Amino acid sequence: MVLVLLFLLLRLPLLFFGLPTTLSELHHVLVGERLHQGYTLYQSLYDTIGPLSGAVYGLLDMVAPKSYLAHRLLAMALIAYQAFLLNFIFNRNQVHPFKSFVPALLYLLFGSIFFELDILSPLLLGHTFVLLAVYSLTVISKEATNAGRLFEAGFMLGLAALCYLPLVWFLVLGFFAIIYFASNAFRSTLLMLTGFVFPFTVVLTYFLYQNALVPFLEQGLSWSWQFTFDFGLPIKQVLMVAALPLSILVLSFLSLPLINLGPNYQARFLQFMFIWAIVVVLVLISGHDGSAKGLILLLPLLAYFGLFLFGFWEKRFWVAEILFLVVAAGVVAMRYNPLGVVYHPLGIDPELVQVRDAPQYRQVQGERLLVLGPDLNYYQHNSLGSPYLRWDLAQPYFGRLNYYEALFTILQDLRKAPPTYIVDQKNLMPELQYKLPLVFQRYEKVDDGPFYRLVK
Repeated sequence: MVLVLLFLLLRLPLLFFGLPTTLSELHHVLVGERLHQGYTLYQSLYDTIGPLSGAVYGLLDMVAPKSYLAHRLLAMALIAYQAFLLNFIFNRNQVHPFKSFVPALLYLLFGSIFFELDILSPLLLGHTFVLLAVYSLTVISKEATNAGRLFEAGFMLGLAALCYLPLVWFLVLGFFAIIYFASNAFRSTLLMLTGFVFPFTVVLTYFLYQNALVPFLEQGLSWSWQFTFDFGLPIKQVLMVAALPLSILVLSFLSLPLINLGPNYQARFLQFMFIWAIVVVLVLISGHDGSAKGLILLLPLLAYFGLFLFGFWEKRFWVAEILFLVVAAGVVAMRYNPLGVVYHPLGIDPELVQVRDAPQYRQVQGERLLVLGPDLNYYQHNSLGSPYLRWDLAQPYFGRLNYYEALFTILQDLRKAPPTYIVDQKNLMPELQYKLPLVFQRYEKVDDGPFYRLVK
């Protein structure tokens, strides 16, 4: 109860009164709104988001339309659930020399270090299923009744990959878990792979019946492996945000030789966690989102290895207490930026990932928009009126207007339900009106700005 209270005290004030809306949240809300309207992901909405994450956003929009608060509350609940689930896994398996709630405490503390971790990201959704898979993998033994657990673990890893595809690397962790904790490695691996493939089979069948199988393969699967990073914050600023948790993780690694592990199982679990650290690096390299949200992947490592650092000072426990107070103060300072004296010296500019509420974004409100450009801020008071949410995915069409196939796709996408306004950031409307008059001649320019209004 004290941990929950501490977590709420750390999270709720900024959540309700001062948490800025981020461009990622706006993106997720627009995806959910579009799917709630009955459109099909990848076919009527071009995006690389995982199908399961898209389904969650659609359900949230059904329950609470365009509610950022609903997204943040669910994200907060998932962080808390992950912390206590991981703490339960550690205590049940006695992976530390003594049982405690310190892993959950560290998980909740570092999980609140920056406002981007309050976002209901596909990574956060998928990470929940990863921990559920670890829960199943760590209860298997040399008994013959592990088939259900192994299938369940693979199934959870499949759901994690359907939320955020780079999490497929955690299959490597599953293979090593079988080696460390199970017998008959070949049969156990087949069971886990069967569970992993099953949810993908269901999703492939769904998109096949929706005539969207090829778009799913192109956008939902192939695009995620292009290793193109979208840095909301520059890498230097991300490292500044991560400096405190990374420092604690390094100190925890340095304290390992001074710790006496008990049973053989604890030593094997330590090796298992080192493999986990390698998998985290692979996921971060493969992921196309280079923002501070990736710190979610470090939280289990901090929870596990951090206990060794804080438990090392048994005879001088006051050192651990002082160290924890310093860490807690650093987390609070990084989260709340008191008096604006933290971010500026560290060179952190949070406005780079926040929605900007400038006057030009309020010129049109409550309308269906198509933005010909990368600026999502125009959508904050409007809804998505076309499949083209991400400009990088629209480039194969609007960037190739000399090709008949690109023009035909644009025509098919917009002729039935054209947006009420078009925001032309790239000065493409004159060419579009000349080459696709059936759709774009119906728009007239509004004053001297980038807006075009549907009039016919």
